[in-house]
Amino acid sequence: MGEKRSPLSDRWFLDQIAVVMQQFQRAQPDSEVPDTPGAPRHSGHEDLTARAARLSAQRARLEQEEAALQADVERLNHAPAPGPAPRPPRSAPVPDLDISADDLTLTEAGRIRRAYKITEAALPRLVLEAAADGLDAPAIARGLAVTPSYVYRILRERVRYTWRLDVRDGGTWAVRSSGQDVVHRALGSETRLAEKLLAESGADRVLLWEGSRTTDAQAILDLARPEGD
Repeated sequence: MGEKRSPLSDRWFLDQIAVVMQQFQRAQPDSEVPDTPGAPRHSGHEDLTARAARLSAQRARLEQEEAALQADVERLNHAPAPGPAPRPPRSAPVPDLDISADDLTLTEAGRIRRAYKITEAALPRLVLEAAADGLDAPAIARGLAVTPSYVYRILRERVRYTWRLDVRDGGTWAVRSSGQDVVHRALGSETRLAEKLLAESGADRVLLWEGSRTTDAQAILDLARPEGD
């Protein structure tokens, strides 16, 4: 490969000097023509020296700029390649499940969300049952992964009724079904629940207990449909 020529080479500088010389020669007055009286005369040698000085200064400035540019190129060529973006920290795994948000699949996420909705609906009943079994609010909160204030609110605002539906069978009562409901604690809440159960089931009698079911005599409500209805 041939040597790469730079516009700052000595050849370029000499060419510029030659141009100045030609301009100087053309600017010289004709020796056969007498000077015009009173016209100022300029020294061609002084003009050439000044022009050469300016060219030399220009060359020095361009050489400095070229050196700075080459230094920038070298620095860019040796700069380390950018690495991959750092991965965000993994989310903490859910206690007792040994699974984190980064590992969830679509199927698992759907199953957990459905289970969450079912659990949320069952929380009031679970709180009331645990309290009936003798657990205090902090222990219930730890077991259900909720706050103690949530447990206290459920105990204050909700009530659990156990019920049994009977139908007439001659002169006796036959059990049709049984269950429990958690409703808001309010005056007359047991009566409203009993009337609703009778209307929806078609049974002839409903017995209600607050909390767990015991004997018929201990029911807080015994509501029967009049015979013939």
